[in-house]
Amino acid sequence: MAGHAGKAFWMSTNSGDYITSSYYYKQYPKWASDWNARRHADSYGNQDWTLMLPPERYLLRGHDDRPYEIDLMGYGRVFPHNFGGVDDKLYYTRLIVSPVGDELTADFAKSLMTAEQLGQDEVPDYLSVSFSSVDAVNHFFGPSSLENEDTVLRLDRTLADLLAFVDKTVGLKHTLIVLSADHGMPEMPEYMSELGLPAKRLYTEQIAEKVDAFAFSRFGIEQATKYLFRPYLSLNRVSINAAGHDPVLVEQAIAEMLTSMDGIALAVGRSMLSTSSNKMLVNAIGHNHHPVRSGDIYLVQEPYWFLYEKGPIADMHGSPWRYDTFVPIIFAGLEIKPRRVHRLVNPMDIAPTLSAIIGFKPPSSSEGQPLPEVLNSAVR
Repeated sequence: MAGHAGKAFWMSTNSGDYITSSYYYKQYPKWASDWNARRHADSYGNQDWTLMLPPERYLLRGHDDRPYEIDLMGYGRVFPHNFGGVDDKLYYTRLIVSPVGDELTADFAKSLMTAEQLGQDEVPDYLSVSFSSVDAVNHFFGPSSLENEDTVLRLDRTLADLLAFVDKTVGLKHTLIVLSADHGMPEMPEYMSELGLPAKRLYTEQIAEKVDAFAFSRFGIEQATKYLFRPYLSLNRVSINAAGHDPVLVEQAIAEMLTSMDGIALAVGRSMLSTSSNKMLVNAIGHNHHPVRSGDIYLVQEPYWFLYEKGPIADMHGSPWRYDTFVPIIFAGLEIKPRRVHRLVNPMDIAPTLSAIIGFKPPSSSEGQPLPEVLNSAVR
């Protein structure tokens, strides 16, 4: 979020501090060290995450104990959730998997705004704040959980409190607010099965075993999988070359085999990106592909299927399906007229829109377009 030229902090799950790196700072600013020294995160030790409202006020009050939700080693699947003691190795992780993570982030942002004097002169200042508790809660409890509903309700209050602080210190009339997200989140496959959709869990270990067995029986290649970190399968080119086969032909054969697997909607090899007929998915894959860092075969699971490693994660985003790519983009401030826009826009349109508002050229690698609905009504 800080780009190449900005500064960045993030919460450490080892200490509860907001930390940075030598890429951004040679030494910590005094205000950041002072904030960390007050040990804000430690004040929640042995406390519970309880519901903000009476249970009957929640739409998802019947979704508090589902067997496919994850218990973080004593955190539990039902309210109240106890954070444990500060000496518990998962203590700070549990704070993030609750509304507390967002509350701490907002408090740190307030200190940053005051110390760095944001909005106190005629030069525009840019501040990005990532409220990530919704993401963390969804990974363990899912979007249709009581935990997620409470997290969203509390985030609403956290945002209201932060905007009140901005109004007091800078003035909302001088502020442009943009709310968006980097991804959506699927429902858990078990929940979708309850609703009648054929969704299941598919683990990367199963896929790697099947690829190795197929490559050995078809080509005599041993250990064809170099590694599989979804969504990419990387092939062992040493083994392929040793068996005397063309890596491209092997890649295409494995991709075809994977596409026929239950739970896999499409497997696209790097050599197939320009030729596959499924344009919607392949265009999305192409935006994700890096010629050096990406693997050899991109895996797309069937809608709502879980594709990840075995472990404590109950739900995972990252597919090109609409539920993973449909996110809000909200502009507010500068007397922008309220309206809803339902045409296709993208988060990558935000940067060129902001650039146009303040009169800058867009970022050098920007592919987005300025949003006319914002530009035509914003008072600059």
